[in-house]
Amino acid sequence: IVLCVIRCVLSEVQQELFERAARHCNKFAKLIPMSFVLGFYISTAFQRWWGQYTSFPLPDNLMMVVSGNVHGVDERGRMIRRTLMRYANLSSVLILRSISTRVRKRFRTLEDIVEAGKKTRPPDTHLIQR
Repeated sequence: IVLCVIRCVLSEVQQELFERAARHCNKFAKLIPMSFVLGFYISTAFQRWWGQYTSFPLPDNLMMVVSGNVHGVDERGRMIRRTLMRYANLSSVLILRSISTRVRKRFRTLEDIVEAGKKTRPPDTHLIQR
């Protein structure tokens, strides 16, 4: 495909310029081993993925803080803790829905999230209208 583009699309001057650039790159290709470049690329890609993974907020950590700071054994304290945990789970579902195809298939619409008990109906229906 590349050869076809070079021979058919490029003019004589462009072909000569391409050949000189290719010879120049070939001269320096032997100085840096391909395994080093590939290893560097894989390392960079993994670091970016790991950074995304570790920046994902886990509801467990939030619930530990909530359970330690929202006091009360009565119905009001229990409902506050429960509501906060439901919001944390909903935010996790919304985040995972945007990055995971498996979660996107499980929760295709707002109704799927409501049926699973992760969200109540109104007033925040504007959250996932895509």
